[in-house]
Amino acid sequence: MSSNRTRITVAKAPVLPAQTTPEQRYWRGYTGTQLVKEHNAVSHICFNPISPHDFAITSSTRIQVFSSKTREVVKTFSRFKDTVYSGEYRFDGKLLVAGDASGLVQIFDAIQPRTLLVTINPSSHPTHVTKFHPSISTQLLTCSDDRIARLYDISQATKPIISFNDHEDYIRCGSFIEGSNLAVTGCYDGYIRIFDQRLGDEPVIKFNQESPVEDILSNNPTQLISAGGSSIKIWDITAGKLRNELNNFQKTVTCLNKNDHGILAGSLDGHVKVFDEFDWEVKFGWKFGGGVLSCGVSPDSKHFVAGLSSGLLSIKTRKTESKVKQGIKSKKSNALQKMLRGAEYKGEEEHRIITSKPQLKKLRVYEKHLNAFRWTDALDCAFKPGISRELTMTILEELKKRGKVRISLLNRDENSLENILIWFIKSIEDVRSVFIIVDFMNVIVELYGGLFDKIPILRELLKSFNKKLNSEIKKAQEAEKIKGMLQLLTAA
Repeated sequence: MSSNRTRITVAKAPVLPAQTTPEQRYWRGYTGTQLVKEHNAVSHICFNPISPHDFAITSSTRIQVFSSKTREVVKTFSRFKDTVYSGEYRFDGKLLVAGDASGLVQIFDAIQPRTLLVTINPSSHPTHVTKFHPSISTQLLTCSDDRIARLYDISQATKPIISFNDHEDYIRCGSFIEGSNLAVTGCYDGYIRIFDQRLGDEPVIKFNQESPVEDILSNNPTQLISAGGSSIKIWDITAGKLRNELNNFQKTVTCLNKNDHGILAGSLDGHVKVFDEFDWEVKFGWKFGGGVLSCGVSPDSKHFVAGLSSGLLSIKTRKTESKVKQGIKSKKSNALQKMLRGAEYKGEEEHRIITSKPQLKKLRVYEKHLNAFRWTDALDCAFKPGISRELTMTILEELKKRGKVRISLLNRDENSLENILIWFIKSIEDVRSVFIIVDFMNVIVELYGGLFDKIPILRELLKSFNKKLNSEIKKAQEAEKIKGMLQLLTAA
């Protein structure tokens, strides 16, 4: 019994590397941009840590809370006398704190809007930083332009627990280090100071940013990230030294933000870039029309928000995966169910006939010609209009493998030779098809050398082919020279 004839596999040429990485595809998923015009620069963005993760926008003399579901303003806090700074949520999402240019610090009930709970007067100078402790619900850090950072217990807010006054210029950023009692401040004198409230008001560690410090981010209990000037620096707290420096921006870096997929940084040059926190390579970036003062991604990775110095707020929302992609089949409609009723019934088992004969797919036209030894017709199929390059290469390779190149080219007229030569001229630039073209072209010149002198069209096509071939040879020679130069440089 003879076996089934093996189907011809379509040749697939090597493909170029993927143009986009998985990380790029992830960040490009943030689409559906909504632009909101504020009265002044958007200086701060903070997401509520508790679901549904609404976000507070600090701009001018008010704080606006946007719904994460509708992207519309749902609450407004406007009981400020001057420009407001640093609207921050507590870790439980119940309180919202902010300072203003008059030095006043106010704590609001984030659930019931307009409910003012605590008022603190740390200074008559602008208070740019107000930050709750990430785990202690009663501790609050404030930093003012009087060069003093203060730690408060909001249950007894008459005076601070401790004041850190070692600074020599304005303090424009501050935070707590995760999993510790350490507080860190960034000053316009170019230094980052780490304080331990248990040891007094003197810094335990000082790092030199060499530029006014704009923002600080605690990446983990032993690592600190700071932004100042056009550079970002990564510090090892335990070793007390600089680990890495990133110089990927042209202007001042203004904000830092942490996400599960990387570290975000915004700059006055209009760029927001995403860095890998392991190798610190740039994975993705956005370009905005103005300087970026604030940016952030929601804890559930649904929204990306950026605030510009022009007062423009950009909200991008990530596409949700469809139910089909998540493996959840959509329920069929009643009409479709009625139409398909009984379609899956195969009868009782004893009446079912199971056959082991494979169901062969219908042969393609060129396969029929090859199986019937019609080599000329098979070659004609390779150059028909609409045939893909891969399919043409498959037929040519199959004829060469079977040793039928000469037979398939015999008894050709002017038109069929013209189609073949035109395809060869177009494809000679592709290095993946050079060898098979040369093999067929050698046989064509041998069989029809005298015909080229008699027919002007074929003669011109042959000249074009020679010109293209010489051009490709020169390119190859130049490439070899460059390759040799590179080998010398790498060897040195």
